[in-house]
Amino acid sequence: MIGFFLKYLTGFAKIEVSSGINTRLLNLMKNRKIDVWGISENPDTCTFFINRKDINELEKIAEKADVEYKIQKEYGLPVNIKKNKKRFSLLIGIIIFGILIYMESLFIWNISIAGEDDYTKDEILQALSDMDISYGSYKKEIDTVELERLLREHFSELAWISCSIRGTSLYIDVKETLDVFTDTSLTVPSNIIAVKDCSIYSIVTSEGTPVAKIGDDVKKGDILVSGTVNLYDDNAEIMDTHYVPAKAEIKGITETIYDEEFSLTYYKKEYSGNNKTDYTFSIFGYEFKPYNAKVQYDLYDTVTDENRVHIGDSFYMPFGFIKNSFREYSLVMAEYSEDEAVQIAGDRLNTYICELQEKGVQILENNVKISVVDGKCIAKGKIRTLENIGISKEFDIRKEDSVVE
Repeated sequence: MIGFFLKYLTGFAKIEVSSGINTRLLNLMKNRKIDVWGISENPDTCTFFINRKDINELEKIAEKADVEYKIQKEYGLPVNIKKNKKRFSLLIGIIIFGILIYMESLFIWNISIAGEDDYTKDEILQALSDMDISYGSYKKEIDTVELERLLREHFSELAWISCSIRGTSLYIDVKETLDVFTDTSLTVPSNIIAVKDCSIYSIVTSEGTPVAKIGDDVKKGDILVSGTVNLYDDNAEIMDTHYVPAKAEIKGITETIYDEEFSLTYYKKEYSGNNKTDYTFSIFGYEFKPYNAKVQYDLYDTVTDENRVHIGDSFYMPFGFIKNSFREYSLVMAEYSEDEAVQIAGDRLNTYICELQEKGVQILENNVKISVVDGKCIAKGKIRTLENIGISKEFDIRKEDSVVE
């Protein structure tokens, strides 16, 4: 079987000799160490097989032996390649493409971050870079569970972080608030701690041991509900201890100082309509520009549009291009009227309040005052709110035993 496979790789041919078996011809072929097999004799002809590489030698021997022969048919891989040259080239291209796709699938070529607000995407990407995770990282070297832990330590104010890998993409989902009363993703022993200074307004515990009570003034980081649950016997002595993911609905009253000011005089941009564009190409994390746009504007905005080649939503390829647009502008001095300034300050305050309300924060009092003094518009005061103030934080069981007696 192996011998036939080797013959197929190099190719072989079926030879027909018109004068029957010629003993002298076969002896000459044997002396020249030509491999002959599959000899079949008929009254007028004889057929046999030889390797393609021996055909030229056969021609010399046949001439010497005065024997006429013809090649009935050629077989093997070289023959098939020759006959199907175009198809074979396509097949080779498909195989190479498949190999490249497989090799690229071993690495991360896209990092998607969702849910960030207080922290920017660049801050999270920088944290990942400090952990040696970036475009081109080997997927098998990324432990998503460990990555979640490291990110929680780095961004302590985030309530929840989830990391997952799909295709060639690393997905990072974050939540800056979390319903620790009903959330079912909490599966490890954890406490509920205060996310900010406040006065406890209400606390309803579904799992864990309450530490704080209504009316308590707590500081950021204080434990409100412990994940350590002690079981007591009739003598009020600890009989057993369980460690659970604490769950509770905790609301607190907080006060936030709002302080923003801006000058009535300002510079505004006037665009000239002059624009320039260039492109940056990226391959396997390396970037190069075929040319640099000669931007001779004194003042200009840069707009960057990144395009990455991808198959589906999660399988990104390690190449793409970036379009850089440069828009010229000039600065013109302008001034708000007092009414305009007050309107702008009010709009900014309303936007801030709406953002709080979108996070489930209830506004109890808004004591912010807006005034115009010495060419400045000032918005300053306290905002009293009622909000969920508990976030889950994992703990080391060995260190937790002393928290709740």
